[in-house]
Amino acid sequence: MTELETYQRGLLDLVKKRGPAPSDPYLRHVAASRELRIVQEIAVWWRLFQIEAQCHFTSLLLKRLGCFHDTVISYFNENHTSPFVEELSRGFLESLRTHDHALVRMVARFEFAFLEVRSGSSERYEILWDRHPDRLLYALHIGGELTEPEPGSVYRMRIAGDLLGMVECTRE
Repeated sequence: MTELETYQRGLLDLVKKRGPAPSDPYLRHVAASRELRIVQEIAVWWRLFQIEAQCHFTSLLLKRLGCFHDTVISYFNENHTSPFVEELSRGFLESLRTHDHALVRMVARFEFAFLEVRSGSSERYEILWDRHPDRLLYALHIGGELTEPEPGSVYRMRIAGDLLGMVECTRE
């Protein structure tokens, strides 16, 4: 590894607050600086802004649950993230496939599929919902009361480029 690469990786680790304390004198100086805290805050703000802009419904739900900020920071600090907002948002949404909250998993899967198809993917996606997805997404959008699960009902949503409006949903 070249000296430049060592510095670049060290600076990225400092911005993302990961890895052991640096042994290099220059990186130790940066680690102790006030300016690093400012850069860390800007990096987090920028990621929050990007995720919020690309992942509208997932962001609204995470905010509603009180975990948007922490979830985005955790993703940013623990993953190699792309500087391109489209790749960043897809990676973030994919990371939520294992989220503890089932509703977060459903909404994130929907947004991931929609982003993929909207960008030209020929893949077909299917999301099973335990409540009416239109009503849920509308409630998130307007800040209304979230809809409750409908026992005995399954809403099967299909998302694909060859569907009228890219989305169709049936209740079973």
